[in-house]
Amino acid sequence: MNLRNGSVFVAELTTIGRSTGLLCPVELRLVYLDGRFYASSASIERKHWCRNLVKNPDAEVSVDGAKFRCRVRQVTEEKLRREVLTLRDSPPLLDRVVFEMTPNDSPASLTKNR
Repeated sequence: MNLRNGSVFVAELTTIGRSTGLLCPVELRLVYLDGRFYASSASIERKHWCRNLVKNPDAEVSVDGAKFRCRVRQVTEEKLRREVLTLRDSPPLLDRVVFEMTPNDSPASLTKNR
């Protein structure tokens, strides 16, 4: 699978449990934009995966058989946050929190056949 800029898809995000230290996989709808993955949530407090990322910003994204270790941060730039949310939903749900996942691998390697 070649990821196209601006594509939206379901993938598995694996975080590290903030209390247990165990791997915690969850399926999420992600956006791929400019070599990075983006996920959003209506609430950090009510989602375990969000709280895990706040405690430990290392994660793994699994897309169509390919796995990418990523460093995660919460998006605070309003322009980028709106762009991601507009790509994700129509009409956009602009009250959501957005997390950016930057792969440790080169963006050019983001294909199924690595």
